[in-house]
Amino acid sequence: MSKKTKKKLSWMLILMVVSAGVLIWWKMGAKAEEKPNFETAEAVRGDLVEKVSATGSTEPEYIVEIKPKASGEIEKVMVQEGDGVEKGQLLMTVDPIVEKRRVNQARAELRMSQAGYTAIKHKRSHISGKLDRELKLLEKGLVAKESVDTLRKELAVLNAEAALSGAKIQKAKEQLSEARDRLSETQIKAPVNGTVLERLVQPGQIVSSGTNSVSGGTALLRIADLSRLFIRVEVDEADVAKVQPGMETVITADAFPGKEFGGHVLRISPQGKEENNVTVFEVVVQADEAGSKALRPNMTANVEIKVKERKDVVLLPRRFVRTLRGGRALVVDSAGNRKRIKLGMSDGVMVEVVSGLQAGEKIVIASQSKKRSGKSEKRGGGGNRGRGRDSSRNMRRMMGGRR
Repeated sequence: MSKKTKKKLSWMLILMVVSAGVLIWWKMGAKAEEKPNFETAEAVRGDLVEKVSATGSTEPEYIVEIKPKASGEIEKVMVQEGDGVEKGQLLMTVDPIVEKRRVNQARAELRMSQAGYTAIKHKRSHISGKLDRELKLLEKGLVAKESVDTLRKELAVLNAEAALSGAKIQKAKEQLSEARDRLSETQIKAPVNGTVLERLVQPGQIVSSGTNSVSGGTALLRIADLSRLFIRVEVDEADVAKVQPGMETVITADAFPGKEFGGHVLRISPQGKEENNVTVFEVVVQADEAGSKALRPNMTANVEIKVKERKDVVLLPRRFVRTLRGGRALVVDSAGNRKRIKLGMSDGVMVEVVSGLQAGEKIVIASQSKKRSGKSEKRGGGGNRGRGRDSSRNMRRMMGGRR
């Protein structure tokens, strides 16, 4: 036998040994992995809550926009955004020079009206006395009747002028009173208790009256009562029938990770609206005292409405249960026995067991086997799917099902 032939036979022998070893290794790994895996869960007692979740933004009960009744230049601003204020507290002042001029003008108009009335009054008194004397002389035939008639006409005119002058006096008094009010209103005071949300003007800025300006006046401040905070959320029409006023809620916000605040449903809109081809209903939730203190207007808040709650009931993971008709279900206990149970409410993760299973009992469900190595994962993909089918067949046999 030649040297070249011996070398070729040696290489063939080595290749056969390696191939046999790989084949044996693969078969042993496949057999080890053919055994199905089962997950176990224990029935436990606990509370179950059915919830309706929605997201909205926080807002106060109302926001007051303050506008001046007096026009002029902002002289001082005593508050900043975030300051708490009380009703009647001085917030800012408008330069009173314009309103002082109006007070002086109104006072002068009043004096002129009063002087005119006084002059008419004296003249009327003189004509009235003269008429009395002329009437006495007319009785004695010492004066002509025309003279008496003339005095009567003059007295009637003076009475009318006196009434008009009296009305002018009243008008001048009202104008003076209004001017004094405008002067007092150069001191802007808080109309309600609350917190300053926004300051819209600075000292030196010219503002116009909210009562005399066609534009509605200049907005100075926005104040809100933050002692009560609300969240407006939109609930899908499929869930809104479950929601009722007074239901408890859990409120969370990204600004306070890990914290939960209480609340309750205040009211539900009687009419839905369509958004993105989905009909939703507006639900207003009121936060509790702790939530109202911590949260701020326009924060994004997540709301969970507790629509139904069951306390101290037997619970199982929902995925361990094979649902049948009429609220019935099948499970397999740890000994491989099939058990029929009756289900109650579910929150999507856990399900209530009404009857057929006691707390502490264990049930099983088939799960996919874990792959041992990168090679077996790559090479045995089809075999692993077959093993998953074997596990499923085992569970079906245990539950009495068919393929």
